[in-house]
Amino acid sequence: MSLKNIVDTIRDKIGDAFYVGPKGIIGVDIGLSAVKFAEVAKQSDGSYKLLNYSAVNLPEGTIIEDEIQKEDEILKALQAGFKGLNSSNRFVCIGLSGPNTLIKRLQLAGGSEEEIQDQVFWEAEQYLPFPIDEGNISFSVIGENQGGGVDVIIGAAKKTIVESFKEIVERSGVKVKIVDLSAAATINVFENVMGEEVQTKGKTWILMDLGAQKTHFMIYKNGVLVFFKEISIGGLTITEEIQRQMGVNYVEAESLKIHGDGSGNIPEEIVEIINQVFDTFFAELKKTIDFWVSSTSEEAFDGCILTGGGAQVPGFTEALQELLETEVQVLNPFSALSYNKNNITEEMINEIAFKGVCAIGLAMRSMPK
Repeated sequence: MSLKNIVDTIRDKIGDAFYVGPKGIIGVDIGLSAVKFAEVAKQSDGSYKLLNYSAVNLPEGTIIEDEIQKEDEILKALQAGFKGLNSSNRFVCIGLSGPNTLIKRLQLAGGSEEEIQDQVFWEAEQYLPFPIDEGNISFSVIGENQGGGVDVIIGAAKKTIVESFKEIVERSGVKVKIVDLSAAATINVFENVMGEEVQTKGKTWILMDLGAQKTHFMIYKNGVLVFFKEISIGGLTITEEIQRQMGVNYVEAESLKIHGDGSGNIPEEIVEIINQVFDTFFAELKKTIDFWVSSTSEEAFDGCILTGGGAQVPGFTEALQELLETEVQVLNPFSALSYNKNNITEEMINEIAFKGVCAIGLAMRSMPK
């Protein structure tokens, strides 16, 4: 390490040690269409309160998959978002997703902590989308399995992706303390909202985060994540099809998708386009569920919980309920989350409820000791 890097590291450590300010952490969700920022405080009774929130849209093509294409646009959005957040907190947790990340449950033989770690690295190598020495890997033991071994959840991300996002976020004047996976952040909010109900033995839930260009499909059973898949279809897929088939710009297409003709009516040709994308998505979803059923022989779900901007598309919830033959509801973080009414307006609540869940989940993480 160079002398300058050593000095910078020492300066950072001293600054952190003597930092006076909020003790929580800001969640920064850098999505493909927007960057969302949330600051959450844990109350004395164990509940959470949303203190501040802001969101900044990104131009199309700023991020493709999980790689930054337009650094200047990201930096501008980060600077504007932190300014809009209006917080003195400078510590953040960022979330990652995409083809260079992995979240998966593994069933291992068990043993000592060192033996389990060796097994994690051995097993993870089979599933990682990059060489194991090019990734950051973390894992958590979640309990014993029927075979007498242990189940673990692993999270992994390619080092270059972690460093690129960390570096650009810190250029906006903050300090990245935690790098998490976006799916794990969504689960934080899901568990907070559902409470003891999701811990009930034998209960199995589908949790879906419908983002702009992808959907995180998760199965949550007996209080833990047991299955995860990223489906490359999201709300933006519908918008792009409306643009292509109707010859309108992005803003007009997005408005037609959500609001219709302005009178609350969705034109027939728009309904047809939405249904075309629904058919493709549901076919992929059915394949995913069939794979789960064939692997586990479990066919029944206790419910399906949705979040993400794509969940706002008219008719989606009803169509999904018919496909799954189980109750489908939208995750409402505010059923278990209070908020600062001086900073969060009633007009913001609906937007945050659909699109801010990941940022809130990232902000619920604890500062490392």
